[in-house]
Amino acid sequence: MKNNRLWHNLRSLLLPNPYRQHFTQQHRTALGQQISAAEAGHRGEIRVVVETQLPISLTLHNVHPRQRAIQWFSDLRVWDTEENSGILLYLLLSERKIEIVADRGITKLVKQTEWDRICTQLQTQLSADHIHEGLHQTLQDFGNLLRQHYPIQDPNSNPDELSNELIFIP
Repeated sequence: MKNNRLWHNLRSLLLPNPYRQHFTQQHRTALGQQISAAEAGHRGEIRVVVETQLPISLTLHNVHPRQRAIQWFSDLRVWDTEENSGILLYLLLSERKIEIVADRGITKLVKQTEWDRICTQLQTQLSADHIHEGLHQTLQDFGNLLRQHYPIQDPNSNPDELSNELIFIP
């Protein structure tokens, strides 16, 4: 298993990166705008991190995608929103892994089956090479969940606590 993970992450370094075409600056800007739109109408925050491969040092130390997602969740301070309503979507493309890390406030309100549904839907879209459609739908789903559980009372008092920029590590 460890050698298989190592190969998947090394292969991305040795061969042309098939994912780079889906994350040009124009695509990243559009995805940032979709994050902004998904954040409208609620008091939650959404961050998206896409890594094409896990750094080899982390692969050799047996860091799994979930651990890496939690590291990004911490590094980006997604946990530091006023109402603990942050969500991080993490994609590790080399291993075809999707992780959703939600802060404790929203986790208490959303059943695991809902997170699983969103992941399965995104995995289906990614497998069909519908990357942008899948991400767009996932962001809409996050926005809908947050609007349901954290609606804004006063549209003028909804600060954007975190950056909406998609983080892409080629």
